[in-house]
Amino acid sequence: MVIDFRPIFFVVGVLTSTFGPLLLLCALVDLAAQNPDWQTFVIAAMLVMGCGSLLATANWGAPLQLSLRQGFMLTVMSWLFLSLVGSLPFYFSHYGFSFADAFFESVSGITTTGASIIDDIDGLAPGLLMWRALLNWVGGLGVIAMGIVLLPFLRISGMQLFKMESSDVGNKATARIVDMVRQIAILYLSITALSVLLLLLGGVNFFDAVVHSFAAIATGGFSSHTASVGWFQSTYVEMVLAVVMLLGGLTFTNMLQIFHGRPGLFLRDEQTIFFLKMIGIIVLSIALWRIIADPGEEPIRIIWSTIFNVISVITTTGFASEDYTRWGPFPETMFMMITLFGGCTGSTAGGIKAFRLLMMLRMMRGQLLTRIQPRRVVRVTYNERVVEDEILRSIGAFVFMTLMAVGVFTLVVSATGIDFVTSFSAVAQAVANVGPGIGPIVGPSGNYSSLPDLAKWVLSFCMLLGRLEIIVVVVVLSPAYWDR
Repeated sequence: MVIDFRPIFFVVGVLTSTFGPLLLLCALVDLAAQNPDWQTFVIAAMLVMGCGSLLATANWGAPLQLSLRQGFMLTVMSWLFLSLVGSLPFYFSHYGFSFADAFFESVSGITTTGASIIDDIDGLAPGLLMWRALLNWVGGLGVIAMGIVLLPFLRISGMQLFKMESSDVGNKATARIVDMVRQIAILYLSITALSVLLLLLGGVNFFDAVVHSFAAIATGGFSSHTASVGWFQSTYVEMVLAVVMLLGGLTFTNMLQIFHGRPGLFLRDEQTIFFLKMIGIIVLSIALWRIIADPGEEPIRIIWSTIFNVISVITTTGFASEDYTRWGPFPETMFMMITLFGGCTGSTAGGIKAFRLLMMLRMMRGQLLTRIQPRRVVRVTYNERVVEDEILRSIGAFVFMTLMAVGVFTLVVSATGIDFVTSFSAVAQAVANVGPGIGPIVGPSGNYSSLPDLAKWVLSFCMLLGRLEIIVVVVVLSPAYWDR
């Protein structure tokens, strides 16, 4: 059966049009700074709103009740089109970005990865800095919406467990989803506003406060300074951003329970507990190693810098207060491992996610117990609910495909002449949507500008692959999807 693309194009057209006002906002920022690039933003806004409106109008009246196949296609096309739209200001600016660079920066922003091809971020026009921040912020909200609406509907990557209580697509179910998204948007905006206020109280100027708050809650990592958060040299600023990054890495639907008068549901959530314990163990391990390895360093400073950078990497934000690759072999190896971990499901973070890691550990425990006691029946549970075998198989497939994607694309990137450590860490961070990798080229103190264009295209694809939970893209690219 041929796919009806009309509802897909209609939604994509509407989403594309919404980027117009954001582009005009950045034009005002540049105009206020007397930067000539404001004209670029106006032209891009007119182009985006015109094309988006035409696409939506041409497909007006299309039935919006999507089938499973249409859902897969809509997910892929939405992120691809928005990435293309996001690249326009970079490509048309006076900085001379190639299209590969412009698309890479846009994909990195909209997928909340935070990897950058810009050498001198401090020298960038304020309009482009704001555009990067907006890509992060909008992308983070889109990630949450995708996690609670689309992925459970598509029944992939173990997200079925987080589907709305009613599986029908009637008016009541739609109303619940719309209400949920509205509440999450309010929470997302509230945390952002609170972060801006706290940073202002810490002496940060308004522009930097907005940019870093947008990046922190979206776990995106785009900073307005080349030195990232290290530019501020302020423990207070780092503390504020660490809390916001941590909130961005938690499940937003669970956080809403606090405001509904049910904080116990949030505090008892097994994924949240596992995620926080994991952070504690990693911080303790790295901090102890550093204290023993460098007895001359102040322990309090070691502990805090470890806490901030571990939270930044495990939530896939990518902010850096310093170059943690210089701490030694053990911390560097640990950071490379936690790159793929990620935050919680239903958060803005990327990676494998704490829920899937927890389920994999429980499946492994079940396998060990059944080997010892063959007649024993071991059921994997989550929050006192038995997890269906279909979900466990989906989780296993997702983890396997994630690791396979890292391996395959590491080979592809290394074929461009890049060394193994750089290739592996660049691909791993792209798939996990982290940002900085390991090593002098793509590490916290480097960027991706020196990589060949082919490597940038591959990494751009990897970022989209990771943000779309891999299986979505694989399904759309498979011959079986088009043969039906």
